[in-house]
Amino acid sequence: MRLCGKYKDMLSNTRITIVSILLTVAAIISYCYVGNIIEVPIKKPLSTFPTQIGTWKWVDHTHMGDEVRKMLGVDDYIQYDYVSADGMPVNLYVSYFSRVGSGGKGYHSPKNCMPGGGWNIIHSEPFKLTVSYSRPVAVEINKMVMQKGAEKEVVFYWYQCRGRIISSEYMDKIYLVLDSMFKRRSDGAFIRIMAPVRDGQETKTVEYLRDFTRHVIPALEEHLPGA
Repeated sequence: MRLCGKYKDMLSNTRITIVSILLTVAAIISYCYVGNIIEVPIKKPLSTFPTQIGTWKWVDHTHMGDEVRKMLGVDDYIQYDYVSADGMPVNLYVSYFSRVGSGGKGYHSPKNCMPGGGWNIIHSEPFKLTVSYSRPVAVEINKMVMQKGAEKEVVFYWYQCRGRIISSEYMDKIYLVLDSMFKRRSDGAFIRIMAPVRDGQETKTVEYLRDFTRHVIPALEEHLPGA
């Protein structure tokens, strides 16, 4: 058992080393190629995003102040509230960047932002679901459970960039460098969906989010630039 544990530690350390090297190389290459990157405008304004998502209906929106928008560097965004037929609320946040890395523009991971807002991350893990296009497609996103006092929320988030759905922050950076080099593009979007846990029924909240998300992803492709 000790050997097994040591082997796992060595494997984990090796992965961390490899990722660190890749990110260092990525940063150097990105710096060299940044002048060649083109800005890609959003295909369709997010303000035209559907107010009906499956059986979910739009009920409200949150407006981002000019200073906050400038600080985040987003080129387009929405923060919409929807509700299911039986009253479950969800919050959808989508931010689009025409050129990540330009003038400080970039994504802000919930793992960094949410604790700053007083939320404690209970656990975080990859989450797989099936999305229906012309045929069913399996995708992987992130699921995170947070708590602040008596409040508990389940969060789904991912990066939808240049025709890909990416759950890993590391892989997003690697694809960013590769696409900067070979496509001269660094555009992308960050998507976050949140819903409250009611009466301790976390599994039920996850199922609500699964249903909402499987409708949101195809709808986003009508707005975000593809591959």
